[in-house]
Amino acid sequence: PSVNVPGVKLIAADLTKKETLLQLPNVDHAVLCQAPSKSDNYYDTYVVGTRNLIRALAGKLSGKLVFISSTRVYGRSQGEGGAWIDEAVEPKPDDEDGRSLLEAERIVREASGIIFRLGGIYGPGRNRIAQIRSGELVPEFSETYVNRIHVDDVVQGIELLLNKGSLGEVYLGVDDQPTTQKEFYTWLFKRWDMKPQSAEPKPTRHSHGPSNKRCSNKKLKMLGMKSKYPTYKEGYSILLS
Repeated sequence: PSVNVPGVKLIAADLTKKETLLQLPNVDHAVLCQAPSKSDNYYDTYVVGTRNLIRALAGKLSGKLVFISSTRVYGRSQGEGGAWIDEAVEPKPDDEDGRSLLEAERIVREASGIIFRLGGIYGPGRNRIAQIRSGELVPEFSETYVNRIHVDDVVQGIELLLNKGSLGEVYLGVDDQPTTQKEFYTWLFKRWDMKPQSAEPKPTRHSHGPSNKRCSNKKLKMLGMKSKYPTYKEGYSILLS
């Protein structure tokens, strides 16, 4: 594979096969950002892959290790009714995928790595605007809270953690304003001047449904985070323009 980004060198490897990681170069920092495909499972992708990569980087990593995790580790029952969740709340995942993520976090923290638990990531190429507007995807206008973060702010957060993050700590990566499905989709259709339709959501392969929690980004903001898109309105206004 090849990319047209100056200074970027691709290394083809399989995180689940440690023999493919023997030739990793020396690095200043490492950001672990696995993403399972439809045919992959969370345990191999996150637990096996993370363990193999950390072992392969032994003696080669001079700086910090940041692991991209998810607020999924809190489970659907935690924060029920829109209660606030922060890093002090003990995760209680309610499915195997969430438990795999939490186990991968444990491996990273044992290696003095930093955990970055993200809400739903959106941005260019990571939204369902076209499908919603065409009617292909009919959203659910519910009172369930959703936590989001723009992909640009994810990158900014990673940079901040590499510079100022404390080893072994957990940080939540979400914007300033968790919102209900109803609030978000009502705003979206009003922007389009369209009459909305509503339907029950259809779970995907790796979807475990909304959990109705509100996640706090206070710890990250105390570190110095200043979001480019503090709420969905700033982020989606750019996508809709």
